[in-house]
Amino acid sequence: MADEEQIVELYQYDLTQGMAKALSPMLLGVDHAIEGVWHTSIVIHGIELFFGQGVQQTRPGTTPFGQPLHKHVLGVSQVPKMLVLDMVTELGSTRFKPTDYNLFHNNCNHFSHALAELLCGQGVPTEILTQHEVLQRSPMGAMLMPMIQQMEGQMRTATATGFSAGQPAPGN
Repeated sequence: MADEEQIVELYQYDLTQGMAKALSPMLLGVDHAIEGVWHTSIVIHGIELFFGQGVQQTRPGTTPFGQPLHKHVLGVSQVPKMLVLDMVTELGSTRFKPTDYNLFHNNCNHFSHALAELLCGQGVPTEILTQHEVLQRSPMGAMLMPMIQQMEGQMRTATATGFSAGQPAPGN
């Protein structure tokens, strides 16, 4: 790998800290069981980038979501660090402003997808982007959607150092 090439990684966190995997077969049915409720971020140039209260950056593995459950190499990028930061600033001032957060249609997973496609041409796996559709297709999932939507306000407050306005971390 050339010096200027950087690995583009997807960090995948379970916001339920294992509860979704344990309870979803009973609540949603075996056909709709899920491993987790995913928060994702992109790691490149030694920086972890994610969308919460706007676009955030921190050292990899130090977000308020704990340690990632999965790390996936999406590809490699030759985009220099300063240009990556410029791209992130542009995304954060257009499509991913704090007020644009939507739990189902414009969340951390959509940000990770957009950034990864720009960096290496490979986005986030479809099953992460469409997880809410799996939930909505099950009878119990449809009933749980209002409760899940309440998480939206909390996720909107995620910063690199924690949760603003005294919000507890998801699952706490």
